[in-house]
Amino acid sequence: PFQTDRDWRYISTVLPVQFLSFAGLPQDNTVLLNWSIITPKDIDRFEVERSTDNSTYQKTGTVTDPVKLNEQQDLSFTDNITGISNDIIYYRLKVIAKTGETKYSNVLVVRRVQNKTQVNIMPNPASNYVNINLHADKNSQGTVTLIDKLGRKVLTQEVKIVKGTNNIYLPVEKYGQGVYTIVIETSTEKINKQLIIVR
Repeated sequence: PFQTDRDWRYISTVLPVQFLSFAGLPQDNTVLLNWSIITPKDIDRFEVERSTDNSTYQKTGTVTDPVKLNEQQDLSFTDNITGISNDIIYYRLKVIAKTGETKYSNVLVVRRVQNKTQVNIMPNPASNYVNINLHADKNSQGTVTLIDKLGRKVLTQEVKIVKGTNNIYLPVEKYGQGVYTIVIETSTEKINKQLIIVR
């Protein structure tokens, strides 16, 4: 007899995609996901799946950027996690080829950190510069890093942090328009803040 209730979703072959990297950078209410792949087959789309228990995953977004064949490709997706209170979030990528073949990435674990240091960035959006205002409870050496949406470090600046209020000047006039992450590292903390550069 003909089976009308058969689930055809499970009839697929594994897609020969090589994942070179898969990383996540938590910010205030978002997680910036970056991944690199090499594929010999035409990709239709990437589906980003999120879980709070590493068991049940839900699709949280789709990336349809064109992918070149047999060449390293860097892609990114920003996930809005407003309303999620879990300290640990799990992600995986589902790659779907134009032929219907699929492949899953390894699971990425992202840990949200509650920062004790208060940090404000002004102006934001910015065009020429930003002032990073932070209040520290002790003297320390620090680093400020600017990261683009593909996870590349485009600027690193060593800073001396003093107890009390600090104002750090960061020039951004030579960087293109887009969403960036400012990472402030002190001797005790690592703080991620989103920055929008406009032209």
